[in-house]
Amino acid sequence: MSEQSNSQIKADAINEFVCSIIGALESGFIDSDPNSMTIAELHRVAQCYVEDLYGVKLPHIVEQWGIETARLCGYTGKTEVVVHGE
Repeated sequence: MSEQSNSQIKADAINEFVCSIIGALESGFIDSDPNSMTIAELHRVAQCYVEDLYGVKLPHIVEQWGIETARLCGYTGKTEVVVHGE
């Protein structure tokens, strides 16, 4: 695969991800003001995006970063935390 093809694949993946965020906002999945999204919400959208498109489950923000950092990112504890491997 050529470098141009790799670059196009990466660009398309980013575009699709951003479009999924817009779709999440449009459908009410993102609960905040339309022009602001917490990093925790962005992390959650990324989790859903990767699982839906690639079948890969990513760790919850609390599992990946710890509760203090998750709260710093805007996590409010509204979603259930399931720790992988337990």
